[in-house]
Amino acid sequence: MSGTETTRPEPAAPEAGPTRDVDPLDGPVARVLRRGAGALIALGVRGVARLELSGLDECGDLGRGPLIVINHRSFLDPLVVVTLCRGYGVWPYTFAREDFFDRPLNRTVLRLLRGIPALRGRSALGGLRRAERLLAHGRVVVIAAEGRIVPGHERSDGVGELRGGAAWLAHRASVPDMVVLTLTGTDDVWPVERRLPRWPRWKVPGRPTVTVRARRITLTPGARGQAITTAVRATMSELIDGA
Repeated sequence: MSGTETTRPEPAAPEAGPTRDVDPLDGPVARVLRRGAGALIALGVRGVARLELSGLDECGDLGRGPLIVINHRSFLDPLVVVTLCRGYGVWPYTFAREDFFDRPLNRTVLRLLRGIPALRGRSALGGLRRAERLLAHGRVVVIAAEGRIVPGHERSDGVGELRGGAAWLAHRASVPDMVVLTLTGTDDVWPVERRLPRWPRWKVPGRPTVTVRARRITLTPGARGQAITTAVRATMSELIDGA
């Protein structure tokens, strides 16, 4: 897909049914609430930014995922990805900072919205192993290769230092391919120091542009660790450069 703004119709087909060990909050009520939240998120994303999309059609169905690897510049990034995935009839599982789950209400909302705690230290593998189980059940998982929001001064070539989580997950889940998706302009819309995104002061044409580029890459059988990380980084750099 290329051009501006996604015009895909709302999906008609529902997602695969719940699997209780990986989808603890996936009953009928949860799905209705998630559908409403998705509509609000999409409305908010398009209210603050103009999406310019490239490469999505060539990637095929994002719902076929199952692993989407993104760069990370802003709190807006996962909301844009959720908005795009809605058009393919899926709501992805997305890693979020562990401390976001500290308060009971926040934890319930994030679980409803399919957040996975990005654990740290000795517990870090816990979140990755849950994501591995989700992939085994055919769910779509989104992970930020850099592992955190990377400020501008730490990404002179457009990409920050990549952590090992995405490569570990791709290898352990034996995924044959992955979608590498880059977002630029999100930090202009929602800088990390702000609690909320900047709301345009004028009408639709004045919205800042968020550029989304995607490419599906095939992994060499048995590839692991640094080989996967190198392939992801090279692809991200090319996409951000507009190649």
